[in-house]
Amino acid sequence: MFTGMRALLMCLVTFGLFLSTPALAGDVDDLKASYEKAVKAYNSHDDAMFGTVHESTVYYAPNAPFPIKGKAAYQKTIKVIWAAMEHTDFKPINPQFQVNGSTGIISGHYALAMKLKDGPMRTLFGRFTATCTKSEGKWLVISSHYSEIPSGN
Repeated sequence: MFTGMRALLMCLVTFGLFLSTPALAGDVDDLKASYEKAVKAYNSHDDAMFGTVHESTVYYAPNAPFPIKGKAAYQKTIKVIWAAMEHTDFKPINPQFQVNGSTGIISGHYALAMKLKDGPMRTLFGRFTATCTKSEGKWLVISSHYSEIPSGN
């Protein structure tokens, strides 16, 4: 009986190792670098940002009642936002990066300083989560959610 229990325990341990694939040494650094590149591209209204987005991405935007689904719809939405902006400065506040296998999660708070072409400079504060997948050695955002923190909080 002891041998049978040992075999069962070894099977469970081995199975568990396959279920939870830990991050490889450089994966968190790669995820962070990819995110920083996307933030820089967003702030400069550079289409290079769309290279960090998965084809089937889902984007939950602040103040939007429904998700934006797919890379094409995401690109269109961001380009409309950029067209309305004279200045954009998205700054993540203490972002956290986690990797498990080919899944990466980025979360934190942000400050968004922006000036609409026909409006005053404003700064919004919010929180965000982005889920990424590593595909062909490249981190791509598959889902992201940004929500504004109500003023006074």
